[in-house]
Amino acid sequence: GVSIGVVFLALKPWFPGFVKLASSIFSRANMIASGKMFVANSLPSHMLAMFDWNPLFHCIDQARGFVFINYNPHYSSIGYPLKVAIVLIMIGLMLEFFTRKHASASWEATR
Repeated sequence: GVSIGVVFLALKPWFPGFVKLASSIFSRANMIASGKMFVANSLPSHMLAMFDWNPLFHCIDQARGFVFINYNPHYSSIGYPLKVAIVLIMIGLMLEFFTRKHASASWEATR
């Protein structure tokens, strides 16, 4: 969550309308595809492919494995969300560095 927020923060001065729309779409897609409404172990493989891209899906499924004694997460990993978060934080920090050097404070000034 923080990593994608840093990316959106760095892009906001350049594309304010797009960032607002993209963050809204991203948050709604995460709500639907997070895996909190179903158990990953009970999904068929063709449906599992629709949710496997989402790091939040992996976090929720792994958390179920830690909380419930009889649940073992077979189709998710801890490493995937960590890798995605590290990559997105690095991209976000690079974009933020570039934006701080080149963006103007007067872009968001209104009369």
